[in-house]
Amino acid sequence: MGRGEDGVVLAREGDDWTVELEHGLSAAGDGLRTAAVTSNGRALWMAGDSGALGLYDVVADRAVDLSAPLEKTTSWTAVAAAGLAGDERITAINSSGELLWGRRNGADVSWGEVSKPGSGSSITDIALTSLAYGYIVDTDGGVFESRDGGVTWTRIGIDGAGVDFAAVSAIDTGHVTVAGGNGVVYGYNGVDWSRATVGEQPIAALARDRDTALAVSASGAIYQRSFDGWQPLVRLRPGNDLHAVALGTARSPQLVVGESGTVFERRY
Repeated sequence: MGRGEDGVVLAREGDDWTVELEHGLSAAGDGLRTAAVTSNGRALWMAGDSGALGLYDVVADRAVDLSAPLEKTTSWTAVAAAGLAGDERITAINSSGELLWGRRNGADVSWGEVSKPGSGSSITDIALTSLAYGYIVDTDGGVFESRDGGVTWTRIGIDGAGVDFAAVSAIDTGHVTVAGGNGVVYGYNGVDWSRATVGEQPIAALARDRDTALAVSASGAIYQRSFDGWQPLVRLRPGNDLHAVALGTARSPQLVVGESGTVFERRY
């Protein structure tokens, strides 16, 4: 699924794309900036302008509007979800640098206190794992870890990074990948950080699993990491900035999405 301006949500079934939500969560047309899926793929969380926050229940084919939790109406810039639908953990960050965490129990969501973790710089991205680990990055080279689902946070790096981080992705074994300005990508194995420069342009988005990872720059370059390290994969035609990437599943291809409704698929 994808999300975009005016609250439009698209779904891919087979080779076809369909519009699932035409005017957003509340039919108000608030733009959606970010999305995340639960571990079993049965709920898509989405967030965006004017406090828009909610989920699309894939099985029931319906949207649940949870906008302005705790009366927060600033724009949400990133959202993450982990766990099975109906019992997932959710964490969102807004344009004021605030972080909100919650836990879903069926139809209800219990929200925790709003916090401002980090070094005081703007938080740019967040990742959750199914074992209640969480990671955030900021624009001052900071990476922070939570081991309780987003309640408390501890800095784990990166001293001397000199990078405005824009993206983070993680898996349950404690392995984390972060990336941002100047095409720099850092990897963490639970103990040490390693650094690689994959290109000249800032990295806009990351996705990874245990064996592979993809990174995209806004200018259209796509990089893939395997056992041999990071390698250029392809450069897409210029003109529409890229914003997000997904690794794909047995039923769906790898996807890259960007401005003006741009979607690229990698088929095998």
